[in-house]
Amino acid sequence: MTRPRATAPARAPRPRRFAPGIRGKLLLVLGVFLAIPWLGYEYVQELERFLRESQERTLAGTAQAVATALHDRPALFARGDPTGVPPDDGGAGPPAPAPEIDEILQALSRTTARIFVVDAKGQVLARAGTLRRPPPAAAPPPKGIARAASWIERYTLHPLYALVLRQPTEEFSDDFLGRPLPFAREVDGALAGILTTDRRLSRDGRVTIVAAAHPIWVGDRVQGAVVVEETGNAVLAERNRAFERLFTLVLGVTLAGAVALAVFASRLSSRIRRLRDEVEQAIDAKGRVRQIAAGSRAADEIGDLSRSFSSVLVRLADSAQHREELANRLSHELRTPIAVVRSSLENLQGTAGGDEARVYVGRAQGGLDRLAQILTRMSEATRLEQSIDRAEFERFDLVALARGCVDGYRTAYAPRAFILDAAAVAIGVDGAPDLCAQMLDKLCANAVEFGLPERPIVVRVERVGDAAVLSVSNDGPLLPEGMRERMFESMVSVRDEARRGDAGPHLGLGLYIVRLIVEAHGGEVRADNRADGSGVVVTVTLPIAAEYAAS
Repeated sequence: MTRPRATAPARAPRPRRFAPGIRGKLLLVLGVFLAIPWLGYEYVQELERFLRESQERTLAGTAQAVATALHDRPALFARGDPTGVPPDDGGAGPPAPAPEIDEILQALSRTTARIFVVDAKGQVLARAGTLRRPPPAAAPPPKGIARAASWIERYTLHPLYALVLRQPTEEFSDDFLGRPLPFAREVDGALAGILTTDRRLSRDGRVTIVAAAHPIWVGDRVQGAVVVEETGNAVLAERNRAFERLFTLVLGVTLAGAVALAVFASRLSSRIRRLRDEVEQAIDAKGRVRQIAAGSRAADEIGDLSRSFSSVLVRLADSAQHREELANRLSHELRTPIAVVRSSLENLQGTAGGDEARVYVGRAQGGLDRLAQILTRMSEATRLEQSIDRAEFERFDLVALARGCVDGYRTAYAPRAFILDAAAVAIGVDGAPDLCAQMLDKLCANAVEFGLPERPIVVRVERVGDAAVLSVSNDGPLLPEGMRERMFESMVSVRDEARRGDAGPHLGLGLYIVRLIVEAHGGEVRADNRADGSGVVVTVTLPIAAEYAAS
């Protein structure tokens, strides 16, 4: 039958406090990129302020140029007809425009600006230009990748930006019906002799209108003013275009950085987890090197760490193998001189005279016996580890095995009393019967040594859920504090010096052998004090065979 694998050692508990992994930490670092959109927004705001100031300076320069052409020409302001009404004036009733002024305005006006010339009373003498910009010329359609990028920008990004950005429009209404020009701030400033700029909303509030007014001088008197107006659509369009380009670039860079960091963090975490799993699987439940983790060929720090782990495991495996071979070699090498000394002592005991000589020979013989027992137990532990690896597992009845062993203990340890408390039905277990019998031998031998002679040793076999539970308990001294977790380690013993001297040499291998056998069967073993404080109980839990577990 297939042998069940030994359970892996419990992994060290992880701290409960919040501790983000490498992927989480890199994503936190990615949060620094969120400052880039804020910096971009500040840049766009600064660009918009610069464009506004440039527009105001341009309008002021245009107003100054027109005013310069009209300076010191009083005749131009004496030709108005109070009854004339110029076209497109909204019915405000000012004097008719002078032809000379119209000619100057038409020569200096721009298609995106509207220019007024007013007299000292704020009446419009001439007007030229319009606030509406002509539609832009159709650009040739892009090709290739640029076409795809243009499609994405037009149908994906631009509608998104349109939700958060104010868009320029040429559909607006603005005339002087709702705003008498003489009361405009820029006109008042210019008629007072000061170059003045101002911003206002159109009458329907859909666009911003920027105005600059410059005084017209005749001698040392202000005879009128030139007013130049333009919408803020050009600045708004440039602001939006810069915003869209910048944030599209930032969005692309951020997404690319996020994907790159996520892939890098995932790969890094995966490599670290794989290295952790390889190292954990390299050591089996018995603390022996089961397989050597292959060192990574990567040239980074994780590759160096992987190769270092592999080198450490190789040295650990060599050291463990050396210790095993040393124990076998030492046992083999010492048996010959022990046999020689023993035979010499036996010959000396037969020929030596006097009681004193026989006493010394007896002490030497006792020392040899103890040394032989030590070698035997060392060899037993080594052979057992090797036999566990080569053991053939089969299905057997744990109750029948315990009953047969207890019958033998009653004879071997007479007059010590043994009580078997076992289930009436069979409890099937997959394993090696010889190894389980040896496990029970060690537990009962330990109970005999530590138990009170007049009190019985109780062996109990029962089924608890899907597990077979075998326990051996005895009356006697309790387990020392702090020793319950170490009872089943190698070379650990709780015997006092008096008990050591009476019972012979002990290497602390008995319960260690029990642990090896139990873990080889996929079970668990623990030692506890009895609830009433009368003694100690050692409990072994083994998995039940599949068909028994289903019943």
